[in-house]
Amino acid sequence: MNKRRSSLGPGGKLIVGGLGGLVILFLLWQFVIPFFFAPASQAGTPNSANNSSSASKNPELEGAIVDANSTLPVAQAVIKGPDGSEVAKTDDKGQFKIAKLPADKDKLTIAAPGYETVSLPLAKDAAKAIQLKQRVITGTLVDSETQQPIANRLIEGGNKAVITDDSGKFSFTGLADDAKIAVNLIGYQPLEQPVGTGTTPLVVPIKSTIFSGTLTDAKSGKPIPHATVKTLDGSTFATTGPDGKFTFSDLKRDANTELKVRAPGYKIQTLKAADLAKGAKIEPFKTNAVYVPGVFAIRANYKELFTPYLEMADKGQINSIVVDVKFDDDGTLWYDSKTPLAKELNTIKRGGKDPDVLIDIPALMADARKHGLYVIARMVIMRDPAVAKAKPEWALKNRTTGQPWKDSNGLVWPNPFVPEIAEYNTQLAMELAAMGVDEVQYDYIRFPTDGKLSDIQYKPDLNWTQLSDNQKLREETVNNVVKKTYDLIKVTDTYLSLDVFGMSLWREDDNNIGQQYNDLVFLADYICPMVYPTHFELGTLDQKQYPGATGNYPGVIIQKSGVIANKLEEQLKPIAKYRPWLEDFSLPPVKHTPERVRLQIQAANDNGAWGWTLWNAGGNYNTQVLQNFAQVKK
Repeated sequence: MNKRRSSLGPGGKLIVGGLGGLVILFLLWQFVIPFFFAPASQAGTPNSANNSSSASKNPELEGAIVDANSTLPVAQAVIKGPDGSEVAKTDDKGQFKIAKLPADKDKLTIAAPGYETVSLPLAKDAAKAIQLKQRVITGTLVDSETQQPIANRLIEGGNKAVITDDSGKFSFTGLADDAKIAVNLIGYQPLEQPVGTGTTPLVVPIKSTIFSGTLTDAKSGKPIPHATVKTLDGSTFATTGPDGKFTFSDLKRDANTELKVRAPGYKIQTLKAADLAKGAKIEPFKTNAVYVPGVFAIRANYKELFTPYLEMADKGQINSIVVDVKFDDDGTLWYDSKTPLAKELNTIKRGGKDPDVLIDIPALMADARKHGLYVIARMVIMRDPAVAKAKPEWALKNRTTGQPWKDSNGLVWPNPFVPEIAEYNTQLAMELAAMGVDEVQYDYIRFPTDGKLSDIQYKPDLNWTQLSDNQKLREETVNNVVKKTYDLIKVTDTYLSLDVFGMSLWREDDNNIGQQYNDLVFLADYICPMVYPTHFELGTLDQKQYPGATGNYPGVIIQKSGVIANKLEEQLKPIAKYRPWLEDFSLPPVKHTPERVRLQIQAANDNGAWGWTLWNAGGNYNTQVLQNFAQVKK
């Protein structure tokens, strides 16, 4: 016996002990551990685990949801109650279980992204394989303004893309409710439109960025060519053609979009894009202007000498003034320019150190606006001793002495072949435009006429004799000086005008000074011939019909000048509007009278001029004559 017990040895005890341990662990797992780790609601209720298990094993409704076309499972489909709450959701295999159907079970629906929403079938057999059809979104792509369909264009929906058919129609399959239709087409503003939950076919309106409009004269009904139409920030431009029509290829806009119109013969104005699209009519503007010496407008003289012109405006005698910003006699500036070259050359009167001898342009413009005055800032260009003295290397040279050449008045002239001359004046013009003047006027845009011209050396290889034989070079030189400014200023809110000799209108050549009228009318907004009757030589008019000095027939000269200007207008279709200078003075042997002024103004008005400007070097004008042509103040 002892032998038998000892033969089991320690191993036998271990085996018996191991079996007993397994039994104890099983009992702990089944009864003790669940008691401590079960949810509070089930603690102390040994049968709760069995109840839960039996519920999941025996749900009231279970089934699967699949794609109607592919029969693949639809994961994450949601079964919703009437209030939108989630009752159940499919797993990755498209299966779902509902332990207990709610009281309003017949109102349960199935929703899945990209599929049609359907009612939940309550029959167990039907629920086993519920088929969902992918949602089909249909619609039409149209132009928002014309409502015309847009065919054969790519549009996107969610992560899909389709092309509209010949009727602008499209369809998408399987788009979620929160997906968006996106359209990005050249010539149209980008658009995103939510798909939404509706079943009605969509209308997707996109706004074209191609925008057209028309400008016509409110009085004549004629189209307005050569007008610049631009966005208020100046970033986009369009130009009207002979028919007055303009087109933007890429203009983003809405119902409130406004555009600025700059058209020679009309004031700068802002119009609604919608009105321009219908065809806008704008009122012409013709200047009734007088020349004002710059010294009249400086701070020291402003109240006494300048304010009378404001009073003339109030009475309707004038609506515009031409005021010097450069002094004719020495080229110094009447205002405190901040341009780099003006500072470098020190061309401001008295070095800019005495404000009393300078024009306060912002203050002048503010007063002008109050009194309805259009302000033209006049600049002498090629007779500019200030620049020529500051930079002798930029001056015309005397071929004999090598020193700056002087005209018969002892004035030195800058050399128009020096590019800095054009740059200097362009800087001034653009500065004045930024200061708000309505118009910059270039005077003395020509080669000199007085003095010993044969002494002039323009370049080492170009003297006066050579230049006098080369009309094309003279014209190109003057044109280039003007063009540099016009190319920049024409996109601002300021116009550019050019003063030319009266005979440049009457003659086909350049008068040997580089002023080719037929060229310059394409390089400015206004062309202003100085058609002073007393400046026309004897024989200009038929002596049998008009004997004696030409200046005795002021109305005739202005009338004939207008006829010539109208013919050139018809032939050339120029940009610049014809606006003559008239004389309120006389040269011997003609005696000046107010009647001479009246005849000139009347002739200008009757012969198509876009206004006129009176010149009197002393700024003195017969207000009674002007009152006869006074405009009614509105």
